[in-house]
Amino acid sequence: MPGPFGLEEPDGTASQAMNEYISHFLSGPEQVLSLAVVGVLWTGFTAIGAAMGGAMGGSGRLREVDHLSGWATVALAFTFWGVFVRAPFVYVAVIAAAAAIWATVQVIRRDGRLFPDGLGRVLLLALPLFVLVSAMRGSQWDEFSQWLTVIRHMLAVDVFPDAEHPYHGVTFAGYPFTWNYVSYLASRLAGGLLENASALSNLVLLFGFALLVRRIALRALGSDGRASGIGWPAAALAALAVTLLNPTFVQKVVLTAYADTSTAVVTGTAVVLGWLVIEELLDADEAAARRLALQCGLVLAIVISLKQATLVLVVIFLIAFAMVALRQPGLRVARLAVLLGLMIGPPLLIYLAWRYHVTTRLAASEFALQPFAQWHLALIPDILWKMLTVIAKKGYYLGLCVIIVALGARGFFRARTPLDRLAALGGLVILGYNAFLLFAYVAAFGEYDALRAASYWRYNMHLGLVVVAVAAYGLAVAWREKREKLAFMGRLGWLPVVLIVAAPFVFAHKLRFDKAPETAHFRLVGAAASKLLDAGDRVYVVDPTGSGESGVITAYELTGGAKYVGYVSAFFGDKEGALKGSLVNQRPSALIVHSMIPGFRGILGQPLEDGRSYLLKRAEGEAWRVVESWPRPRKN
Repeated sequence: MPGPFGLEEPDGTASQAMNEYISHFLSGPEQVLSLAVVGVLWTGFTAIGAAMGGAMGGSGRLREVDHLSGWATVALAFTFWGVFVRAPFVYVAVIAAAAAIWATVQVIRRDGRLFPDGLGRVLLLALPLFVLVSAMRGSQWDEFSQWLTVIRHMLAVDVFPDAEHPYHGVTFAGYPFTWNYVSYLASRLAGGLLENASALSNLVLLFGFALLVRRIALRALGSDGRASGIGWPAAALAALAVTLLNPTFVQKVVLTAYADTSTAVVTGTAVVLGWLVIEELLDADEAAARRLALQCGLVLAIVISLKQATLVLVVIFLIAFAMVALRQPGLRVARLAVLLGLMIGPPLLIYLAWRYHVTTRLAASEFALQPFAQWHLALIPDILWKMLTVIAKKGYYLGLCVIIVALGARGFFRARTPLDRLAALGGLVILGYNAFLLFAYVAAFGEYDALRAASYWRYNMHLGLVVVAVAAYGLAVAWREKREKLAFMGRLGWLPVVLIVAAPFVFAHKLRFDKAPETAHFRLVGAAASKLLDAGDRVYVVDPTGSGESGVITAYELTGGAKYVGYVSAFFGDKEGALKGSLVNQRPSALIVHSMIPGFRGILGQPLEDGRSYLLKRAEGEAWRVVESWPRPRKN
C-alpha cells in the first residue's frame, strides 16, 4: 500500500504506526480516573489555601499561591499526626478531605470563585499534555528504589517508617515525606496505587507557576498584576515559559515521581514572594507584606520537607532575602525581623517534627556527611572543573544564570529598581546553592561520584524556575521600554498557542519514555514472576550485561510476599564470583535471569538461550529448573 511520500510499504504498517502513536495518548479508561483524582486533590489544596488567605484578610495575598498554601497546611497536619499521634494516616486524610469540602463552600461564598484568573485557559491549552501523562506509569530507577516504593509502603502500613514498620527496598526512608503525601492522597482517592499522580501533579505545579510568571510580568509592564481576564496568547506564553522555554524542563524528571520539579516550583515561588515582600515594604504596605511573608513561610515549609538537602535551599533563601532587604534604605531591622519570623516559623515547625522522628525512630536512612578525614579537599579543582564541564553542556541554562548573576551583582549594590532587587535575590540563591553543591561533593559524596559531579545537572534543576521568574520579569521590563519598536510582534500572538498545543503531539514519542522496550519488559517479567512465586521465596536477579535496572524493577514488582535479595550486573568486577557468593550467602530459591555471559550457564547448570528472560526455581539440595521464560525485546 502507498506510504508516506508515495513509497510502498507492507500492508498494516501504517495502521500499526497510527495505533502506536494513538497509544501514546490513550491507554485505557483508568486515565479518566487519574485526571479526575489529581484534579480533585489540587482543587482541595487550593480551597484550603484560599480559606486560610481569607482568614489572613485576603487582600494582598497571591491567589496563584493558594494551592501551595493548602498543600503546606495539609503537609504540616500529616507530619505532626504521623510523628506525635502515630495513628493511621487515613484518619487525617479524611479530616483533610472534610476541610477541603468545607473550604470550597466557604471560599466560593466569600469570593464567588476558587481559582486564580487564567487557570482555565492555561489548563485547556495544556490538556493534550495532561492526557498523554495520564497514560504513563513509573519507569525510572529512583521511582522504583525510592518514590513509588515509599507510596506503596504508606498505603500498606499507613504510618511513617520505623523499627516496627520498616520500608523495604527504599534507598532513603529518612527523606521528608511532603512530596509523598500528594501521591498518597491521590492513591487513597483512587482506591489503589496511582503511579502517575506525581507526574500529573508536577504539571499542575508547573502551570500554576505559569500564572505566577504572568503576574510578575504584568507588574513589570506597569499593571498591579490583578487585572482580570487573560487572553489565549498570554495564557499560551505563560505556559511556554514553564515548558518549552524553561531551561530545566527535562521530561525524564518532570514526567516522573521525582521531587525535583516540585522543588523547583516552590523554590521559584519563594523567591518571587520574598521579592514582593520587600516591594510591599518599600511601598509602606506592611499588612500586605505580612500576608505575603506568611505565604512565603508556608511555601518554605514545603521546600524544607521535600528532600533532605532542601534545608539548604531554605537557609540560602533566608540569608539572601535578609541581605537584599537590608540593602534597601529606610528598612528597619525590627520590621524585617517580624517578617523573617513569619517566614521561618512554618518550615522550622515541620523540620523539627521530622527530625525528631528520624532521630528517635529511624537509623541509617539518610545521606550523611563523611568524617572530615575523608573529605576530598585535594580534589576541589578537579570537582570544580567537572561541575563546569557538566553545566557548560546546558548552554541555555548557563547563559541565563550568568546574566542573572551579573544583573544581581549590579542590582545588589545599586538597589534602585524592582529588577535590581529580584535579580539580586535570584542571583544570590543561584550562587549559594551551587557553592553548597561543591561542598556536598567534597564532604558527602564518595570519590567516584565527586569526580564526576554526580547528578549536578539534576540538582541545578531545583533553580530552574528561579531563572524563569527573573528572566520573565527582566524581559517584560525590556518589552515595556521597547514596546513601540517591537509592536510588530503583536501580530505573532497566535504562535505561542500553536506551540503549546502542538508540542505534545510532535514530541509524543520522546515524552512517552516509559514505553522503552527494556523497561516495559523488566516490569512485565517482574509482575508475572511475582504471581508464580511463593511467599517464602528468595529472589535473585541475574543480569550481567545490564545496568542493574532489572534488579530494582524486580524488587518493586514483587508484591506477593517473595523477598528480593539482590542482583549481579555489568558493573560488578568479578561477576562469576559475585554470582557464586550470592548463591551461597543469600540462599535464593528463585532466579530471574535476563542475560548471560560465559561461565554463568555452568554455574546454573541450565542451557539458557540468549534473547530470553527466565524464571528458575529450586528446592534445597536440588538443581535449578526453568519455571517460565519470556522473549526479550530486540535491541535497535
